[in-house]
Amino acid sequence: MYNKTSATLMLHTIMILMEKQNATDVTNFPSTFYDDPEIERCYSVYGCFSKAYPWTENRPDNYFPASPEQLGVRFAVFTRRNRRLPVMLRADDTDRIRNANIDPKGPFYFISHGFLDGGHKIWIQNMAEALLNLEGNAAATVVIIDWRRGSQPPYGQAVANIRLVGVMTAHLIHKMYEILGLSNLDNFHYIGHSLGAHLGGYCGHALQKKFNLKLGRITGLDPAAPYFSNTVTLVRLDRSDAEYVDIIHSNAMPLYLSGFGMSEPIGHVDFYPNGGSTQPGCKNGASGDVYKQVAAYVSCDHERSYEFFTESVAPACPFMAIQCSSHQAFLEGNCTTCDNKHFCIPMGYHSYKVYKNLQALGHVDTNTHIALYSLTGLNKPYCRVHYEVTLKVANTTESITHGPEVGRVLVTLVDKHNNKSDHKFLDDEPKYYRPGDIEKKMIAFKDTGHPPLSVIVEWKYETKLFNPMTWRLLRSPNIYIEYLKISSIEYNTDITVCPKLKKPVVTNLPTVMQTKYCNFNK
Repeated sequence: MYNKTSATLMLHTIMILMEKQNATDVTNFPSTFYDDPEIERCYSVYGCFSKAYPWTENRPDNYFPASPEQLGVRFAVFTRRNRRLPVMLRADDTDRIRNANIDPKGPFYFISHGFLDGGHKIWIQNMAEALLNLEGNAAATVVIIDWRRGSQPPYGQAVANIRLVGVMTAHLIHKMYEILGLSNLDNFHYIGHSLGAHLGGYCGHALQKKFNLKLGRITGLDPAAPYFSNTVTLVRLDRSDAEYVDIIHSNAMPLYLSGFGMSEPIGHVDFYPNGGSTQPGCKNGASGDVYKQVAAYVSCDHERSYEFFTESVAPACPFMAIQCSSHQAFLEGNCTTCDNKHFCIPMGYHSYKVYKNLQALGHVDTNTHIALYSLTGLNKPYCRVHYEVTLKVANTTESITHGPEVGRVLVTLVDKHNNKSDHKFLDDEPKYYRPGDIEKKMIAFKDTGHPPLSVIVEWKYETKLFNPMTWRLLRSPNIYIEYLKISSIEYNTDITVCPKLKKPVVTNLPTVMQTKYCNFNK
């Protein structure tokens, strides 16, 4: 029987399939597969898989994994020596692993796609290239886990399939560990998107249970929520599955609102860029036919997580996130100083180095959970630098006589080389500014490479027909700003700037504010 969740998921699946899939990719399971009365099914060296609790928890249907033969999992190995033509491995083929010319120095990266996807997708190729190109990664090996035959509908079957694919991946990693003569798996980093994130959890769990080995790191890129939210840790990815588990949440919304990702914090470190639910630029519409527009609308937020991670390998700016009690508290500028109460950790690839430093200083341990927030741009490059902007409306005689104003304040930062940031509004909607008001906001700007020394401010007056308080019939619309305080997270700097001679900011007339002008306000 279908409930609201499974019905909605089927609808989304059909819509995406119209654009993304073709019939040749769909696995044909035997007709008796879905009516099998067994509680447990075994697959040779990979072990047995149960359909009993907890695999029934919060799931409208339940399947066994398809057999290894039906799944046809392929492990494509890339190094700097073979970027275009991979060596294809199988979990049970020792000779092929031995002859793959893998450098034991590592590091080793395993990348997995999710539902309806495959190892051939451009985003996986881009991520592999970024990892191989990283300075110091001359000995790196990237293994792409391609389980596309098992990632097809129904969704419940794909959910079951990742249990076996995870164990198969664990067997391959164990073989590599033995053949390469490694002492541990600290240098192994698993990266999985959506269902692929939970696949990493199964891989990490199997390595510990079967081989007494622990992965160095698992990165979950918007781990799938349907069938995994509010389940026990055995069923989903959690921080016990590796020495370090970091999560990027990008689509943590209810499924009926086109949300596919989890909202629960499940790692040592959980990043919530832009709040972790919707991403800027994703609902702006897409060109092309209606099916492509629907697919882009449904999947954009979910896919943004792997775009963030790929950019984070070699980012154009620090890609910093800061610990805070909530996204709203972060936006209100309540977490702007990197200290023992508000850890600052770069989102994505370089987060582990900072986390290990915090561990070494005794600030965190394996039971510590850290939720971090950040803002990004609408499009690539997504990385931005964060500033707490505090605006005070002057309470002078001139300001009081002029009265309140309705509009928006536009800010541009200028550094010591006269490089200008992008223009940013303090508010998305017009705001009612009264003399003496103080407004504080967290705003993300494109990085100029240096902290600001001055600020260009513009006033965008916006009148409302049915509100006489907003009318300016006899006076020009302007706002008397006493000061702007700009506090940087990334640069750890503060400046306060003021208008020259306490002059007002006139509508649509850019006004340069500098620190030296604040002498007039004393």
